[in-house]
Amino acid sequence: MISKSFIKVKSSWGHDINNLMLTHSPKSNSVAILFPGGDGSCDAPLLHYARKATLLSGCDVLSLEYGYYRATNTFKPEFLNQTISEVNEAIQICLANGYDNIYFISKSLGTSVAGEISRLIGNNKINNMFLTPTSHTTPYIVNSKCVVVTGTNDKLFPKEQIDIIKTCSLVDLHIIENATHSLESDDDYIKSLEILGAVTNLCSKFVSKSTERLSE
Repeated sequence: MISKSFIKVKSSWGHDINNLMLTHSPKSNSVAILFPGGDGSCDAPLLHYARKATLLSGCDVLSLEYGYYRATNTFKPEFLNQTISEVNEAIQICLANGYDNIYFISKSLGTSVAGEISRLIGNNKINNMFLTPTSHTTPYIVNSKCVVVTGTNDKLFPKEQIDIIKTCSLVDLHIIENATHSLESDDDYIKSLEILGAVTNLCSKFVSKSTERLSE
């Protein structure tokens, strides 16, 4: 059985941030935590299906929200530190449940947030999958064992960045030909759906090896 609840934290703007938490019964030994991109939502296709894949693989799943998005609808660089603080508070509440395996799946802006939270908790305690990282995420990538998914047409993660992480033996790098920053093909919806399916399968494999449901 899967239960739905919310982890509530107060945003810097004063409103409650409702972070969706889906939990299994019997208890799972693993949690997948989803970090959205700048649009602030885990309901966009990539993270929606990442949530579904990890949940069906046996993980509990926390879908994060960002306080700035409800307040201003637009990210500004000066919001980053408070976003990290709000997200870290929600994650600490989640992790108090006790999990053997912690998986971060992040998109775009969320990759920088996930990278910093991983540094705070300890990179050796977190399994990271960075979807369409930006150049700001590269320092976090090169210092961790992780999965990276990017596209050859992603203007926010140019070839120079790809060349840097290609030299990192601990990085499992997946480069999707002609995919944009949204991991789509601009002129081929069938190819876009194929990419979505492939990335969703990667998410499932990412969490499946160590995840199990515990007896009551």
